[in-house]
Formats: sequence, structure tokens, C-alpha cells
Amino acid sequence: MGMRRFFLRFANLFRGRRAEGDLQREIDSHLALLREEFERRGLSPQEAALAARRAYGGLEQAKEMHRDVRSFVWVEQLLKDARFAWRNLLRNPGFTLVAALALALGIGANATIFGIYNAVALKQLPVADPGRVVRVQHWNRSFSSDWFAYPEFQYLGDHNSVFSGLTAASSPIPVLASIPGGGAPEHLSGTAVSANYFSVLGVHPTLGRTFLPEEDRAPRANPVVVLSWRFWQRGFRGDPNGIGRTVKLNGTAYTVIGVAPQVFTGTAQTEIAFWAPLAMIEQLNPAFDSGWRAEWRNPGFELLARLKPGVPRAQAQAQVDPLLRGYSSGYRQAPTTVAVTLHRTAWYSGAENPLFQAFAAAVLIIVSMVLVVACANVANMLLARGASRQREIAIRLALGGSRARVIRQLLLESMLLALLGGAIGILVSAWAGRVLWTALLSIAQGLRGFQFALDLSPDTHVFLYGLTLSLVTGIVFGLVPALQSTRTDLHAAIHQDVSALGGRLRRSRLRGLLLGAQVTVSVLLLVVSGGLMSGLLRSFVKSAELGFDTQDTYGVRDNTPKDAAATRRRLRDRFERLPELSRVAIGGMPMQEILPLPVTAGNWNGEMPCSFASDGYFETLGIRLLRGRSFTRLEGDQGAPVAVISDSTARRLWPNQQPLGKHLAVGWQFLKGTDYEVVGIATDARFVTLMQVDRLHVYLPGGSLPRPLGGLVVRLRGNRDKALAAIESAVQSVDATLLPSLELVSLEAGPVSAQRTFFRVLAVFGGILTLLSLTLAGVGIYGVMAFLVSQRTREIGIRIALGATAREILTGVLSQGLRPVFIGTLLGAAGAIRIVTFVPFELVTYLNLFSLTFTDPALYGELALVLAIAALASFIPARRALQVDVAVALRHE
Repeated sequence: MGMRRFFLRFANLFRGRRAEGDLQREIDSHLALLREEFERRGLSPQEAALAARRAYGGLEQAKEMHRDVRSFVWVEQLLKDARFAWRNLLRNPGFTLVAALALALGIGANATIFGIYNAVALKQLPVADPGRVVRVQHWNRSFSSDWFAYPEFQYLGDHNSVFSGLTAASSPIPVLASIPGGGAPEHLSGTAVSANYFSVLGVHPTLGRTFLPEEDRAPRANPVVVLSWRFWQRGFRGDPNGIGRTVKLNGTAYTVIGVAPQVFTGTAQTEIAFWAPLAMIEQLNPAFDSGWRAEWRNPGFELLARLKPGVPRAQAQAQVDPLLRGYSSGYRQAPTTVAVTLHRTAWYSGAENPLFQAFAAAVLIIVSMVLVVACANVANMLLARGASRQREIAIRLALGGSRARVIRQLLLESMLLALLGGAIGILVSAWAGRVLWTALLSIAQGLRGFQFALDLSPDTHVFLYGLTLSLVTGIVFGLVPALQSTRTDLHAAIHQDVSALGGRLRRSRLRGLLLGAQVTVSVLLLVVSGGLMSGLLRSFVKSAELGFDTQDTYGVRDNTPKDAAATRRRLRDRFERLPELSRVAIGGMPMQEILPLPVTAGNWNGEMPCSFASDGYFETLGIRLLRGRSFTRLEGDQGAPVAVISDSTARRLWPNQQPLGKHLAVGWQFLKGTDYEVVGIATDARFVTLMQVDRLHVYLPGGSLPRPLGGLVVRLRGNRDKALAAIESAVQSVDATLLPSLELVSLEAGPVSAQRTFFRVLAVFGGILTLLSLTLAGVGIYGVMAFLVSQRTREIGIRIALGATAREILTGVLSQGLRPVFIGTLLGAAGAIRIVTFVPFELVTYLNLFSLTFTDPALYGELALVLAIAALASFIPARRALQVDVAVALRHE
């Protein structure tokens, strides 16, 4: 077939009425010519018309032949079948609505989760040609990091041959911003970037310009900023004349030189209000002093690069990995960098992390279970509907319709149902995704106080996912019922021999298999949800069970200057004189400032969670010391080589031995030494997660670190508001430049509450999925039982007439319906326990949710719930069997 003929056929698909008119006119002209010919031969007009019709042949056959030639016949037949299927669905609005809503629940739940995953891990940054922009990461043995020191940025930029441009951006910097003549000052986050930041990314300003190379050379010399579109709208009300005006950041006036596009919110996960040259970072973030460009001990920059044309990511990584690792090996002493990798610029920088991928896959699999239940439910509905349509199908087959054509029509009905359910589900998912993400953001903001920026608007990925899921779903739940419905005895079906057909359907195991599948998946979801709920309950432990006291305990954090150790000590000394505070110590907050570090001691050689502390730290947090002592002030301030370990750590490292006086080796470039003597044993605590007591934990003196992990922890005395005001006043008296970045975080309302909220969201999410699944399974059980009763009406009447008791009738009906329920329940329980073994160890260790065995009482409670729902859904239609009128049943059809 030539291309011209192909396109003509393709075009005729969209001009059906016009093509039919052309065809009819062509036939009429042929008939008119034949009629004239016969009239010239002496026939009357009536006789000539009849002779012309006879001579021309069958009109419909001619039309079909023409249609076969002018277009793709199979496409036309498919469109006809689709219209026929749609009319069938409209003739049964009740069935169509119930089936579509069931599918909408399953498809909508899946589309919601995929929409979030797409926004987090698949959707790339709104930059020019995003496929060529990569984010540089380095890995140690356990985790990856996006942050590099400035010398690494310079070296990589000077020595690579695979990037057309390399840019650096600082971590988000909290500042106090005000607009002259505007409203009250507000806390915002901004980023200091290299001058080529926007040009490398290919982002062009909506107004004004971006940075010039000379504006990123002299420190503090060029206070200029590019504003985000939202900050420009909010602060300057979108005034185009805002270019050239000033905005004060931490008290310094910056000139506005440009406004970023509305779609661009930066390369960090947080909402960025402005961008400034890297040369201004000393003024914006006091943690940087004049020597930061040569500072290795301050890895605070993310690196993004644009690949040269024709250079694939794998080739670039093959050059960058040894290049940067070799240069950095002499400085990054520990944790050891084992790899440098290049990644797509997704919103979440760890989107290609195997642990994140495993977690995302687990969530998508769990949500897909709801769709499996919905598919099984609708398939059972289609089987029941097929039983009622067997006479119709048999007549169509008897009249010459091919079985393949009938199966295709039934499949099209299923696919139209799935597309209708998918459309509803995707519309609902757009709303549900925002609700779920808002809940997760409240947790993240409770942990860190940042505003996160994420574009949840559905894109091509989401629509293609929804379309593919709908089409595959339609085939999955529609194929078997279509095959089953067309396997029929034509004679029995046409003569409505229901007893023969009912006996055959009753012998079919298909409905039982589908029902068992629904119950199996529902049990899996219920067990997983139960695990999440148990995790939630474990998170609501009493303060005494935490191992530390959260009441009136606050963390004080800020961006300290280069002499961080001395500044923290001055703040501590000033806080100790405040009557509003009962305890003060330098150290990190539980569940936040904890770092996994390589530790070698006893029979252990691996990483352990480490916290940094000082004298008074254990007393401030209410952590009891079981043996030994705490740190002295001198040890804490100088970072002496002493350590306090938890009781579980002591038993793990030196079982049946005296741990005091033992030594452990800790590797990290910020520490003065590596050999630490154990001087104290602290009670076990839940420092990492509320879900469980830490199995391992080490406390090290951190007062001498240039940038200590964390800040200060204080315990309030008396009125909370007065105490917090006193803290702010004390900070101002020590160093007023710290006030813009000052954070006062309640241990109870911050990290503890955020973790509880996290597990509450998980539990509610799991509960919703389980509720959907159980509801669909209950409806499915009810529908199957009702169908069984209706098919066995005559049989039940005969049994009653022969003397069967009500109990025997009820037992017989329930046993047939509940057999697959019992089997599905057992399979679901066994599957849930088996699945636990495939959950990544890191997830199990962190969440501590999945510890199910066959002896777990909670498991039997969940199984009893499933059986109770199944029994209730079965009992209602089974009771109708007892109300069968014998006379009516014997005359049934």
C-alpha cells in the first residue's frame, strides 16, 4: 500500500458521513445510467429501474466492498462496536454507575500516589532541556549527599571535559526580609548561587536580568538579588517598576535586578524567595567567613551541571567519579566517599536512591491491591451480567456472528467502563493528592520549619499512567468474563433452559476464585494497615518511656559564624544566668541532629547513630546515667576523647564485660581524634525514632566542633512566653546578627509531634485503603451470594418441597459462598507474613512496623474482622433463600 493510499484511507476515517454521501451519489449515478440504457431498449421507466437494480447487483454488498477499499475496515468495525458497547452501558445505568465507581476508587487511589511520586521523583526541573542537566552527588557506605565544599566545585569546573557549564548553589538560608515602605519584616529562605546559575540551567528572567560574572567576585561588594515570582507578587504587588528597588535582607539593602519565571522555584526542595551571588554569602549566612572559598570543612553547596551536546550521562559520570574522588580523598577523611554520581534533576535529589525506590515501589504495590479488589469485584459483576445476557449472546452467535467479534464487543464494554472509572479517578486524585501532600508537608515543616515547594499539577506522565492503567484494567477484569459468556450451549440459551445454564454456572469455579482473590488482597491490606496502626500506637509512648523528658524542653538553633564553638559557649554562659531557664547545655535535638558515623569497637565494625553533647546535656534532657559519669565542662568544650554509650550499645559491644574504660574508634573529619574512652552508660532512649528504643547510640563531646551538629538545648522554668522572650534578648546581647536565623523548637511540639503525625498519616492512609478494600470485598461477597441464591431458586424450592429444614438450606448456601472466603483469608494472612521478609531491612529497622508472626494476637483479630464482614455480607442474601415460595419456585421460568 502506497503512502498516498494510506493517507486517503486514514482521512476517510474522519469523513464518514461525507464519504457515505459520495458513495450513495456514485451508486445513484450508475443506476441512472443503467436505467436510461434500458429505457432506450424500450422498457417502461418502472421496468427499466428494476432491470437496472438487477444488473447492478446487491447494493449493500457493493457498499461493503467500497468501504473495505476506501478505509480501514477493522477500524470502522471497532468504532461501531464501541458505539454499540456504549449504548449497552447506557441501557444499564445502575450497573454502569456501580462498576465505574468501584473502578474509580481503585484507579483514583493509584493515580493519587503516582501523581505524588511523579512530582517528587519523575518530573524534572522547569529548565531548558532538562534531560541534559544533572545533579552531582557523592556516596559513602550508607547514604548519599548533595553537598560539596567550594574547592571541589572549583576543581571539578576547571578539570572536566564533559560539562558545558557547572554551577553551585548554597543550601537554603533563612533571613529576615523587609521592603522599604512595605509591611512588617518576614522570615524567608534564599540561596546564594554562582553567577552562571541561571545561564547553566537555561532559566530566563521574567523581568530584568540575572547575575554578571563580576558580581560574584569581590566579597560583599555587589548586594544584588533576583526575586522569585511569588515574592515579587507579594512584596511588590507585581509592579514592573520594582526592578532597581531595594529589599533588606538581614538589615543589608539589596538591589532587585530581576524576577525569575513563575514556574521556577529553585533547585532545592524548599520554597526560595530570592537568589544572591555567592560573593554575598558571608553577609547572608554568618556561618561563612572570609576564607570560605578555600574551606573544606564547610560542605554547603549543591552542584548542578549541563552536559555537553552528545555526551551521555554514563560517560560523564565515568569521568567525574574518579576525578572528584581522587581530588577529595585527602580531605574527606570519613565517612569515606566511595562514589560520585550524576542524577536527573528531580524535585527530590535522592529519587534514584535504591532505598527510596524500594519504598516507593512498596507503596505503589500496596495501593495497587485496592485496584485488584475492584477488578475482581467488577469481574464478578460482569459474570453475573453475562449470565443474564446469554440468550442475547447465543442469538447473535446463531445468526452468524463470530465469537471473536462478540468477545471484542464485550471487551470494549469493559474498557469503556474502565476509562469512565479512570476519568473519575484521575479527577478525584488531583484533589486527593494535594490533601495528602499537605498533610506530609505539615510534618516536614514541623521537623525543619521550611516551606516546601512542589508542583503537583498532573502532566503527561500522570495522564499516560491513568490511561494505561484504565486500559489494562479493562482488559484484566473483562477478558475472562467475555470468554466465559461466549462459551454457551446455543440451544439451551435460546430456549432459556435456565436449569441447564444455572447448573453449569454453579459448577464454575471462576466466581469463587475471584471472590477468594478479593478476600486475600483485603486481608493483606488489613494486616499492613494494622501494622501501621500498631506503629502509631507505639509512637504515643509516655515521656518516661522515651528515655528523655520533652516537657518544657526547647532546642535553640541559628546560623553561627565561623567561631561557632566560642559563640555557642557565650550563648550557654548567658543562658545560664537567665532565671527563666532551669537547665542549659550544648548539644543536638533528639530525632534531628543525629549522624551515622563509622565506629569500630569490640565485635562491631560499622556505622552507629551518634549525638553530640556537653556537660549538663543528659540532665537537661532527663536522660539517666546508669553507670559512670557525664562529660565535664572542660571535656565538652574541648572535644575530649571520651564517650557515653547507651546500655544496649554496651551489651552489644562488650557482652558480659565491664564497658567503662573500654575504647571505641570513631571516624569523622570534624573530630579531633578517633580513639574514645567510654566513661558513662546512659539509659536506652528513642533518639532516632519513636517506634523503638535505639539498639545502638553513642554520645560524643561536640563543644569544640567548628560547626557543631545542632545548637543548644534548654529547659524552661515558669511562663513559656517570658522564657522565650528572655532567650531572644540574650541572643541579641551576645550577637544581634544571629536573630534573623534564630529558631526555638519545642521538643514536644516539633520533632516528637512531627514523628507522631507522620505515623498518624500512614495509619490513616492505610486505614482508608483497607476500608476501600473491605467495602469492595463486602459488596462483592454480597453480590455473589445474591446471584447464587437467584440462580438456585428452583433448586431451593425443590429441596424445601422434599422436606429440607431452614438450617440445612442456610448452611448449604453459606458453605458454598463462604468457602472461598475462608481460603482467601488464610492465603492473605500467610502472604502478609511472607511479604515481611521482602521488605528492605532499612525500612523495617526504621519503621519497626512489621513484626508479624502466626502467634501474633493482632493477626487473629484482623482475620476475625474479615470473617465477620464476610459472614454479614453473606447472611443477608442467604436469608432470602429461606423466604422462597415453593409454588413460585417450582413454576420458576
